[in-house]
Amino acid sequence: MTATDPMVLVFAVGIAVGIGVVLVGMLEIARHRAQQVAELAADSTRSKRRRNDDPRTRRLDDALAASPALRRAVEVTADLADRRGALGSVERSLRAADVPVRPAEVILFNVACAALLPVAIFLVTGSTTKAAFAFLLAAFGPLLALKFVVGRRRKKFNAQLPDALTTLAGSLRAGRSIGQAMEVISRELADPMGRELRKVVAEVRLGRSLHETLEDAADRVSSEDFRWAVLAMQIQAEVGGNLAELLDQVASTMRERARMKGEVKALTAEGRASALMLVIMVPALGGAMTVMNPDYMKPLLTTSTGRILIGISTVMIAGGYFWMNSMVKIDV
Repeated sequence: MTATDPMVLVFAVGIAVGIGVVLVGMLEIARHRAQQVAELAADSTRSKRRRNDDPRTRRLDDALAASPALRRAVEVTADLADRRGALGSVERSLRAADVPVRPAEVILFNVACAALLPVAIFLVTGSTTKAAFAFLLAAFGPLLALKFVVGRRRKKFNAQLPDALTTLAGSLRAGRSIGQAMEVISRELADPMGRELRKVVAEVRLGRSLHETLEDAADRVSSEDFRWAVLAMQIQAEVGGNLAELLDQVASTMRERARMKGEVKALTAEGRASALMLVIMVPALGGAMTVMNPDYMKPLLTTSTGRILIGISTVMIAGGYFWMNSMVKIDV
């Protein structure tokens, strides 16, 4: 059976359609979850009992109930991931990225893509290399993308934090309480800071203590700077003092640390560029020589000695990159 067999193409199209159906289902569930979170923040003044009885809060469950097979698959995936300890890690990453999807749903989608996409690529192209590349892309691509989103959101949150603390201190000086000040600045600040503060305000209205809510927000965002600010506020609540002045001092310290990080990054830019060139230049030069003079590079790619030399060079380049990168990496 060849890659051009009609049955093979039909089977590949069926797999692709299945992946598309799973993807559409995940996007629909994410849309319902985002709408549910928005409605929770908007209706935070209502009581818990009425919120639990509101049919709009059950839209996500209704979406899963419409597909028993998908719901069962999500339940089995959640159970297996929980046994292996992967469920909590994915859940923390999703919370930090503010992605309104259950971790079991993400794991199920990742596993389905990693299992089906390489098979479809192999049946269509007949190439094991392309199938292996598709497996690596489907298996690790979503996790790397999630990690990138988490890092970008945390970086933006930390950049907004000093200004948010300064604004909060100004609101306190104006005579507002800490809860009123947070409510005001949560409407004025852009996301992600504004969104996280709106969650804090909504949870406080539901009856949670402010310090517990702030600690949960610090864990959700995974920001060390925000955790230090929350700790400073807790210490001030226990020992007393001027909270506005304390917040100004914390914000000033964060700005000084950010300035020092910028200076260190500027001073180490040459070393980081050298490490990057070490990784890029040699493979790029080898690829250019292969295109311009294939016969010259053929022994390096076809003989055992040439492959051994390529392996040794790869190890040396990787070692040099990590060594140079560790030299210019300075924690502030």
